[in-house]
Amino acid sequence: MKNCALFLAAMALALSVATGFLLSPGHARADEVRFVYEDFPPFEYLKDGEARGDSAALIRRVCAELGLTPVFLHRPWVRAMDDVLTGHADGIFSVYRSEERDRSLIFAQQPLAHDETVVFVARDDLRPESLSDLAGLRVGVVRGHHNGPGVIEGIPGAPHLFKDVRTLLAMLCEGRIDAAMVTRGPGEHVLRQLECGNRARVVMVLARMPLHIAFSKVDEARGRWLAESFSRELARIAAGGEAAPESAEP
Repeated sequence: MKNCALFLAAMALALSVATGFLLSPGHARADEVRFVYEDFPPFEYLKDGEARGDSAALIRRVCAELGLTPVFLHRPWVRAMDDVLTGHADGIFSVYRSEERDRSLIFAQQPLAHDETVVFVARDDLRPESLSDLAGLRVGVVRGHHNGPGVIEGIPGAPHLFKDVRTLLAMLCEGRIDAAMVTRGPGEHVLRQLECGNRARVVMVLARMPLHIAFSKVDEARGRWLAESFSRELARIAAGGEAAPESAEP
């Protein structure tokens, strides 16, 4: 009986050591990586229960190169950000980088993609050319989205906040706001699906910024290993002029 107990204790210790070895940053090839994302087409969106879009395809490719298994979790933006900040998720994409976010997330240096912050209007009589021209107008933005350095602060008055790009642009179509500040790619994608899509137009380009993947700081060693590994693979793909297979349109 004593020998049996010693054997079981030795097996438990061996299993613990093996598990720690497999899950350490240097040996994460058997590990799952949990990514949170919102609907942000064409970069990422949920369709038929799966993450689709250009950035989701690129992340799958990088994970395959690193021997990792990606797990995609579809979330509203505010919850997605909270999940990665609290360690309930390992990474989040596609994210604009800012000084504030650098304090709480670990960014891969190599971006996933690039896009612009623009202002859409749907009324023919509106032709703003600067942020000051938005004075007196109802301007909508997505809650929690970063639109570029000083952009939100430059809006005269307080902007109207919306939960996602689709809701924001639906309000523009219905005339409940006068202008929508949003990322161009997702904005144009959603407008093609809305009735006012042919009336809405871009009147200002406010910023051009890279879209990144960022990782949780809760397990900082793991987060830094993931950020460095992803940055290296993304840079290699970009240098080779390679592109991930594009997902089908939703």
